[in-house]
Amino acid sequence: MVNRVLIIGSLILAALIPLAVIALRRNEHSPTPRFHIMLGMDKMAYRKPQRPSKFFADGRAMRPHIAGTLARQDFIYNNEAQMRLTPNNWKLDHVVLNTRHKYERVLLGQVLGGGQGRFITHIPIPVTKALVHRGQQQFDIFCMPCHGANGRGNGLVNQWVHKLRQAGSPDAGTWVRPTDLTSPAVTFLPDGGIYSIIVNGVAGMPAYKDQIAVVDRWAIVAYVRALGLSGKAVSAARLPVKVRASLAAGKKH
Repeated sequence: MVNRVLIIGSLILAALIPLAVIALRRNEHSPTPRFHIMLGMDKMAYRKPQRPSKFFADGRAMRPHIAGTLARQDFIYNNEAQMRLTPNNWKLDHVVLNTRHKYERVLLGQVLGGGQGRFITHIPIPVTKALVHRGQQQFDIFCMPCHGANGRGNGLVNQWVHKLRQAGSPDAGTWVRPTDLTSPAVTFLPDGGIYSIIVNGVAGMPAYKDQIAVVDRWAIVAYVRALGLSGKAVSAARLPVKVRASLAAGKKH
């Protein structure tokens, strides 16, 4: 009888050991991936950059960019201003990227030719009041911390670094005051040039191509232009037709 109890007890203990080991291993951290019986989508086959692949006819694992295409999240952007860059819909007009010329202007802010690019002078999408307002919203998120609300380069980040420098702190580093966006250095830039700076960065400013969608980049350009005109006399020729008509009517009275 005793032997039978010992045998049953030993079997129960032996059956619990694997469960205890599994429970212990589940709570341990290891750089080695766990063994997967069913891979599913936990561990998918992939190729590293610049590696060969027999799956594609050209033998390349990395796929070349298809001209005239872009990521869906960049191509369609919903917001409260109803701005959508799609083949069939724009708030007041249609922007169809069905030619290389339009693709270069909207996506790159350039016109390519002869192996070189030339920045476009004007925003290639309809500039509306809603677009400028959207640009202000995005400017306040991404640009204002450094450039300031008025765009003159004295944002909170610059003010903080200035205080660190006055205190002799090494954390101030080699910080350079951000560019005044209302200065001639910016106002004389073509719109495509400002767009390129947003996308690729310049000097101490990082690139924002991964954070800001295509439409919002142009919206920021439109708002930067508005900042450049703020506080300055503007010729009547640059005013909208309705505003000019209203001013003319006011003079008559």
